[in-house]
Amino acid sequence: MEKKVTIVNSKGQKVVADLIDIFKVNETNQDYAVYTFNQKDENNKIKNYVSRVRIENGEYYFDTISDDNEWDIVKGYVSELMEGGM
Repeated sequence: MEKKVTIVNSKGQKVVADLIDIFKVNETNQDYAVYTFNQKDENNKIKNYVSRVRIENGEYYFDTISDDNEWDIVKGYVSELMEGGM
């Protein structure tokens, strides 16, 4: 799935990203989005971002994952997804 999504960043600016996938993690009972702005890191690889997805009144909101345990669980799913295993 590659779809364009508009995200409001921490500066209040609207930016467009490519949505790679949305998936559910049973351990947290939450949905998560993997997306990219097609920026490259110092190793010339595309940077990907992950956020918790919240739906309110039919609108999608991306929330920061701030809990270390939650992030550890989600990282495993993202790794599998990026390797083509999901």
